[in-house]
Amino acid sequence: MPSCPTCHKRLLLTGFKAAGTRYCSEACADAALLPAFTAALEAPPPRTTEIPRGTATARTGPDDALLVDREGVKPGLVIAVGVVAAVLLSVGLHALESMAEGQLRGINLWIVLPIGAALNGGLITAGFFAAARLLDTRPRLSTYVAAIATAGVLCWLTYVISYWTMTDESGAPVRDTLGLGEFMGILAEHSTIQLGRTRSSAVTAGNWGYALFAADWIGFMLGAWAVVRWAGSKPFCARCGRFMTRIGLLGRSGDDPAAAGATLNAVHAHLGANNPQRAVEALKAFGSADQKSYFAVTMKCHGCPMCKDYSAVVTTTLKGSRARRELHRADFDGNGQPDLT
Repeated sequence: MPSCPTCHKRLLLTGFKAAGTRYCSEACADAALLPAFTAALEAPPPRTTEIPRGTATARTGPDDALLVDREGVKPGLVIAVGVVAAVLLSVGLHALESMAEGQLRGINLWIVLPIGAALNGGLITAGFFAAARLLDTRPRLSTYVAAIATAGVLCWLTYVISYWTMTDESGAPVRDTLGLGEFMGILAEHSTIQLGRTRSSAVTAGNWGYALFAADWIGFMLGAWAVVRWAGSKPFCARCGRFMTRIGLLGRSGDDPAAAGATLNAVHAHLGANNPQRAVEALKAFGSADQKSYFAVTMKCHGCPMCKDYSAVVTTTLKGSRARRELHRADFDGNGQPDLT
């Protein structure tokens, strides 16, 4: 009967296969393979040709005259466009929900997690994302505050619109007989919580409805925060004041831990010396192009279309029983874009 090479536990029909060997678990596979990887990674780096860093200043050509004040004009435009778009999108989404006789904000996970409200907040603040990317402006604190505040206000305004437009069974406006506070209280206490998959499993929230209203409000603002965060997640060129475009992704994988560590060591050394093309050559020499082996090293590159600076993210992952697991990640930047083909 086979046994685990690391802990010598007997293996029946179960186990985890890595680098051509079967172990009892991922932990035992890591314990057997990672020491050689770490030793190769921490070995003295290979010699490389260092390329001097560029000294170019920020680009301010005549075609940028209209929006040259990136610290003032562009962030203000992002906020203005985002707020106007949020109002229009909120009205349009409210109209669609009215026609469909349902609300996106009513979708909750585990009763209290406002998944639908977060999606709603993200949808109505999509204008902030579009404006930031189109105007090449990284979100600032004021952008986050404006988006979150806009989502919070519009979440409340949707209830005001419902109050102003709703009629009773006789066709008379509800606002003639109820104040806004009374109307909100009735909506909260008579909202329903669906405990199962069918409508018959829904129960009235009662006083818990106020907690659901608060969760929806928070969900709106979290959705807005996530959209703005996403807008600023793309690598940005500080020289030119522009978001970088993706150059490509190069990935190789292999089962030899020493070779994987040595490859990562070389890639880090070349990128640290601002020599991205040598890093590409070192990575291409490792393993194969598929991601099926135990060790996988990937290099994702973005580049500035104006000054040709680059940003590289090097990630090492391990094969897992369900999905790949991240082992190591490092970020580099410099001038001169690599050819990943």
